[in-house]
Amino acid sequence: KGVASARGEGGERSMSTKQDMEAHVYHSLANTLIDLMTEELERTEDEREDFEVENSGDGVVTVKVTGKGTWVVNKQAPSQQIWLSSPISGPTHFAYKGG
Repeated sequence: KGVASARGEGGERSMSTKQDMEAHVYHSLANTLIDLMTEELERTEDEREDFEVENSGDGVVTVKVTGKGTWVVNKQAPSQQIWLSSPISGPTHFAYKGG
């Protein structure tokens, strides 16, 4: 069980195959992941002045780091993935792998 990513065309990372699951299962897994991630990021936010975290509540988390850029993590329900946009590494797409 876990999350997997792979490089696609043009250097973009994405899953090479899509594993369909029930929509409610995807949303449950994705929401749990985003909630846990937000908790950890907010701990960092409490410790650093240059770090800002915003969870929109609809599956989008934005992290702004002064002088470094903005990262966005969001749910992509149609593809059953979590997407990360990074000013350093570019886009990465994650999909649940396992059973």
